Amino acid sequence: MKLAVVGGGPAGISLGWFLKGTKIESTVYEGLDDVGKKPCAWGVLRGIENYVDIPKETIYSKIRGFRIFLDNKLISEVRDEETLGYIVDKPLFLRKLGEKIDLRLNSKVVLDHGKLLVNGKPEEADKVILATGHYSLSKDVTIPALQYITDLNYDPEMVDMYFYSDLLGYGWIFPDPKGAKIGVGGYASVEFIREKMKTITSGRILTQHGARVADYGVFEDRLNGSYIGEALGTVYAVTGEGIRPSIVSSKIMADALLEDKDFGKEFRKSKLHWTLQVHASVIKRAKESNSVRGLERVLLRADPKLVVKFAMGDFGKLDLIKLFGSAIL
Repeated sequence: MKLAVVGGGPAGISLGWFLKGTKIESTVYEGLDDVGKKPCAWGVLRGIENYVDIPKETIYSKIRGFRIFLDNKLISEVRDEETLGYIVDKPLFLRKLGEKIDLRLNSKVVLDHGKLLVNGKPEEADKVILATGHYSLSKDVTIPALQYITDLNYDPEMVDMYFYSDLLGYGWIFPDPKGAKIGVGGYASVEFIREKMKTITSGRILTQHGARVADYGVFEDRLNGSYIGEALGTVYAVTGEGIRPSIVSSKIMADALLEDKDFGKEFRKSKLHWTLQVHASVIKRAKESNSVRGLERVLLRADPKLVVKFAMGDFGKLDLIKLFGSAIL
């Protein structure tokens, strides 16, 4: 089988990586001149090393702690001797994976009545999979997010997560080789988000950029074997984590292709699908009630380690009952 993968982000490149040397001949097409250009915090939580190689030279630091803030007040802190995740150089990480696959940059893809056109020329493919991130999603299922890179002298092993009583969304401070990545995203105007940024920004701003982020959960109508990654909705809605779940979605797709199984069925059976939809249900309930008080109560009263497990997507049903009660199940 000749497979065309459209999009050279974490989902697309990892799918090519999972399929290298198999019966499926895959080519990954990226429209830009390099990979990893979408701005994000470069955080990848633990478990990713069970799926893909993480070259040492791509790791800036290991995450060993989380601080959680509500309305800019510290409410809990978790530190661990074990590695909770990694801060990776995302472009370098994707380039390293891309070196081992058929990755074609500067390749603009158009699907015209089922025919694959790359830079206006037809290409042969038995199947096309879209790993096009938020670009294939409408604005009503994504949120705006802004991020600054500053020269703040920040602990390289710590991640700060911010939540707000007047914003359905989240903020973050992640370590960066230049200092810190500081951002906010949520259901609000860009102007409102920019004002929130002022309350947590420290250091001299070196770079600023923005992007939209999926915040809906898994799009069930896209579980047809044609989508992976953020284009499928594999972003944890409460925290915005997308790199690791996108890569896991690609592993499920690769296994389904190699074993001639139905991707939709396999994905729905996965823990990834369940945890993503739980996150999405928390956001949906908050939107319907026009209030984030339920999330506030959890942040203020729950065991901080449980909150971190929930944020990482590393939770089970008992954890959910302890956090939210049985209504969430």
